Amino acid sequence: MGALGTAILVFLVSSTFVIMAGVGLARFGDALAEATGWGKLWVGTLLVGIATSLPELTVNVSAVWLENNPSLALGNVFGADMINIFVLASAALVFGVPNLFGKHGRDTELLILSSLGLVILALIFGALGDFKVLGPVSVGGLLIGAAYLYGMRLVYHAGRTHMHLEDIPGPTGSARNAWIGFGISVLVVIIAGRYLASSADAIAEASGISASFIGVLLVSIVTTLPEASVTVAASLRRSYGIAMGNVYGSNAFNIAIISIADLFHAEGPLLREMQSAHFAAAGAALMLMTMGYLVFKSCQSRAFASVRVLAPAIPVVYVGALYLVYTLGQA
Repeated sequence: MGALGTAILVFLVSSTFVIMAGVGLARFGDALAEATGWGKLWVGTLLVGIATSLPELTVNVSAVWLENNPSLALGNVFGADMINIFVLASAALVFGVPNLFGKHGRDTELLILSSLGLVILALIFGALGDFKVLGPVSVGGLLIGAAYLYGMRLVYHAGRTHMHLEDIPGPTGSARNAWIGFGISVLVVIIAGRYLASSADAIAEASGISASFIGVLLVSIVTTLPEASVTVAASLRRSYGIAMGNVYGSNAFNIAIISIADLFHAEGPLLREMQSAHFAAAGAALMLMTMGYLVFKSCQSRAFASVRVLAPAIPVVYVGALYLVYTLGQA
């Protein structure tokens, strides 16, 4: 078996473990949510959103720290945000656009705006080149991390402000088994993510396909399968708050991952490594997320009703963006 064949085999095996662990993270995260009594959007945003994004975190840290492949890491971040909106829009077309995007409060709008702001920050500092300020800390990474924490604080308080006391759910039981399952899933993701990153790097090198496109397409599909499974499962249960929180919460956390992976990139700020393909992917992610926001507004206000037609356009824009990223990556 040649180098490419071996890399593909390792990629498939590690992908299987990442997917299984990601599903476990979502499952045990949901169990923890019930035990803690947190609200649905907040659960989807923080607990489930972060849990299902742990594959991205592990892969990105491994890519920059162990593989010295920042292109793969950045491609995964923006590619994951693109595909998450693609999945959300696809689910909306199946389960009903008003169901997925309607009947949400101010906390959901703040979550969407926070995720959009984080992508804009990444684009700005990617274009400026970014620079280190203290040891491994860069200005862009520091501001992205701070913006993420501030945005999540706004979302949490907005959700609690608009809930009556009797509407705030209470704990439903012991979380011991859920914490154990959650911890095991995290461990599997960390180990499998290391091999996923190394095999993806090897595939890019052996096939001649750019690492940025490998990250945007191949790796992002694998690492976002947990989010996709949660989105579909939540939609089937009509838990649309968890579906929205999971997607936009994951997208916000994916950008925040840049600030974490940046600490492991010894050769300078991670955002300084952005290439034309990454800018295209980031721009596409911003466009898709903005389209999702406009669809959300169309379900909240009659003034935006006409833009609801953007929902079926999201999958088309996603496919077109993939082609653009591939073209730029091969240039």
